[in-house]
Amino acid sequence: IALGKAEGVVDCTAEEAAAWYFEYCGRERLYIDKSEGNPARLEIKQKEKRVNEKQFAAVKNMPFPLRKREFVFKHIWRRDDSNSMSVAVWPVDKDIDYGGSLGKLVTGETKAKFTATNITELEGVPQCKVILLQHLDAGGSIPLKVVESKIPLSLGSMKELHETFKKDEDIDEARI
Repeated sequence: IALGKAEGVVDCTAEEAAAWYFEYCGRERLYIDKSEGNPARLEIKQKEKRVNEKQFAAVKNMPFPLRKREFVFKHIWRRDDSNSMSVAVWPVDKDIDYGGSLGKLVTGETKAKFTATNITELEGVPQCKVILLQHLDAGGSIPLKVVESKIPLSLGSMKELHETFKKDEDIDEARI
């Protein structure tokens, strides 16, 4: 079991940050997982679709001799108040057909809470404070060095969020 926390300030509104994080698992992570050689990442379509909820399944490679880990989870997006939005990540108990043999998978579980809160604009650029709290149970016994190598990857979404909305040049230009 591992816990992680990342926080920072992003050059966008809380709504934009929450929308980006909500969509991140589908669009951005699919590309990243393919480049990392992970065997599967799916968005699970639901019969009764809610606009603020999405479900995903992912299979992650682990170093030999460990088995691949399967994570099935959902994102739930909500407005906390007029200045704050959050996205929760919660495990889902669902059997997934990946359409092929991935071998024996170990079930992992992830929980997270992403919160974005509007703060004062800087030189006309909207800003928000973001916090990501994450709990990861990869299932079974995993060496500490493997856990320590994987957690920064899962918190890496915060760096990508910052880079996506980075407006340092606009702020510097406004100050001149």
